[in-house]
Amino acid sequence: MPGVENQGTTGEPKWSGWDEEEAGPEDEALDRAWTAIDAGDPEAALRELESVDADWPDRWIPEGIARTDLGDLAGARAALDRVREAADVDDHPDWLWAEGCLLLAEWRIGEARAVLEKLAGIERTVGVLERLSVAHEIQGDFAGADQLVREAHAIDPDALPIPPRFEHADFERITAAAVEALPAEFRSSLENTEIVVESVPSEWMIDLADPAGTPPDLLGLFVGTSRLDAAEDSTAELPPRIFLFQRNLERASRDEAELVEQIRTTLYHEIGHLLGFDEEGVAAMGLE
Repeated sequence: MPGVENQGTTGEPKWSGWDEEEAGPEDEALDRAWTAIDAGDPEAALRELESVDADWPDRWIPEGIARTDLGDLAGARAALDRVREAADVDDHPDWLWAEGCLLLAEWRIGEARAVLEKLAGIERTVGVLERLSVAHEIQGDFAGADQLVREAHAIDPDALPIPPRFEHADFERITAAAVEALPAEFRSSLENTEIVVESVPSEWMIDLADPAGTPPDLLGLFVGTSRLDAAEDSTAELPPRIFLFQRNLERASRDEAELVEQIRTTLYHEIGHLLGFDEEGVAAMGLE
């Protein structure tokens, strides 16, 4: 999302321990970890946390957030379980933020919404309202999602712009224009491939055994047999489709021009998967 920080609460270093001892090197490492998370650098946060005592519960909340950001959902869940084993954190804003974001990434949408609503009752910040709006959208409450975005925008217009919203037919027109703007070799790759516009991802599209690759705010998704797999397996029957998720693409844009660019970039990415490349291969080809 344009301008939305990873940290959903105050944006300052959090939870400085269960005692009142003078801050030491571990406190400083913890502060640096929170700063790295706020800066969108979860790898740096994890490096800082390596020097924090594993028996210190303060360590595990930022570790859970960092691992969620990196898509290591099992590691994030293990980190947050360690926090709950060590302390009563059910009303702690930082734990609620970490838990809400992880539940959302795990596609436990109802649970995520309940946790984020509890947090919003404590700290109604831009980050919290934005994540809560995503939960509303996945559950089909688009009016509620838009209201939450407007509320967050009123708090900090620069952090969360109001996304452009289009009628379905207008969005398909914009998509068609984005396809026409692709180089000829990429347009030809789309022959016999259906481009489907959906409002948001549906749970049937998600590999619930490994949901990190298909987050709720996913922009696009390739489904079916890639050209490479089809060439190797003549019995492959799944027709290739590229899904574009309208509300997520709109959410990632500030105006129609940015929306066209987001669609174009998403199509490049999904064409890479259509051609048989994994995520690393898509990145190596510059299809992002």
